[in-house]
Amino acid sequence: MSLSTVVSTFYNFGASPAAGRLKLISSSGSTPTVTGGLPNDIPNTDPIAFYFNGGSGTGIRILLVERNYDKNYKQTFCTLSVYDPSSWTKTVNENSSAYEYSDGAPLLNIYNINSPGGTDAGTLYGADYTGTDNDNGRIFKLIHGKTGSAETLTLDSHDYQFVPTGSGATAHSVDSVFNTESGTDYVYAAAQQYSLSGSPSNPANYTYYNSIIVKLDPGTLTPVSGGGPSASLAPNVFDLQYYGGSFYVTALGGAQWNQTPIKWNYTSRIQKVTTGLTVTDLVRPADSTETDPEYDNDKFDIRSLAILEDGTAYIINGSYDSNFAFKGHLWHANIADLTGDDLLSHTAQIISGVLTSTVNGYLWALLPADELSKVWGMLGDTLGVYDASGISGSAIDAATASGWGTIGSAAFNAISLAMPTVTRRGRRAIKSVRGFVHPVLVSRAGMSQDEYDDFMSSYAGK
Repeated sequence: MSLSTVVSTFYNFGASPAAGRLKLISSSGSTPTVTGGLPNDIPNTDPIAFYFNGGSGTGIRILLVERNYDKNYKQTFCTLSVYDPSSWTKTVNENSSAYEYSDGAPLLNIYNINSPGGTDAGTLYGADYTGTDNDNGRIFKLIHGKTGSAETLTLDSHDYQFVPTGSGATAHSVDSVFNTESGTDYVYAAAQQYSLSGSPSNPANYTYYNSIIVKLDPGTLTPVSGGGPSASLAPNVFDLQYYGGSFYVTALGGAQWNQTPIKWNYTSRIQKVTTGLTVTDLVRPADSTETDPEYDNDKFDIRSLAILEDGTAYIINGSYDSNFAFKGHLWHANIADLTGDDLLSHTAQIISGVLTSTVNGYLWALLPADELSKVWGMLGDTLGVYDASGISGSAIDAATASGWGTIGSAAFNAISLAMPTVTRRGRRAIKSVRGFVHPVLVSRAGMSQDEYDDFMSSYAGK
């Protein structure tokens, strides 16, 4: 029986004390069920987790990332630990001091991880979102190995720090892919950039510039010849993925608005990027001139794209209303049909019976479940498995999946594909595909943690 599994983390700021949890959730093509996970709470943190190949004969491991905050909600350094998912034993303990880059800056806010196999097993490439005290995001690599019988996790001395091109902007790295082209390995990475003027809780005060893409040498993490950096992607990029010899980028196009009537960004896009960093626009939302009712389904940001091995593409578009409810749609198409910088409604079909309108919750994600010829869909705070006909079975909600039930206010925080899915998708490129961090904590893809308090107050007031 085919089975697809995701590793899901949860955050419950309504519990006392606030805590996180980690669970494995599986589906054979119907309603997802919890099939494992850490037995205890992860105290006082909003966690994210990634599967990876541990190398050195250790087998599959889970990296648990705990983001930490001081009493003023300003982010402090990440604590990292490693688990053996076959027994849930901890094989690498949390760091008591910061992992530091060569210039002394702390590893602060891990957003994604790539887990190569083969001779590269045990090397984890990732994106550090950062953004505190105007630091720009970085691409880094962690080395997991063995010293005697003890497993170790170290931060390599090489990293790449994005340089913003917008006036007064900071750059925030959000995604990376480890890719092999004709026997040569590269790391591709994307970052968004924005400047802020005024209150951080008002999206109108954010100015987003074109997002940045770069092609890096995996050893030194320096740009290769012809590898940029290039500020040629749409603003507020969220996702970078590889399929069929090219990269596909999903970008919100600007701030994450929350108002009624719905407001969206005309520059939101799905884009195609060659290995030489040439960018082509594929799909867009409606613009200000397209006012007829026939365009109503296009009046949202484009937020997520998942591509199955057979080329089937699933897409979420949506925006928030003034009550922070998410409105939008789930679509499907063939990836080859996304072309011409056309409206989404001209190139894809809405999945019958799946309407994301008035969904509670703040996480959206699409992850390919290739084993099932389906897609994992996170729509608000429910997680289900979908195909072109709609949902398979029913969705599982955060309260049930986390095990907290009615205690506090449990919410999905992030989801990532679990092994062996990552290994299978490694035929094209190596990536521990993940969903997006709860926007309460990284709001508008551009709220640094010293801005957290304002937004939390606004969110809690709704």
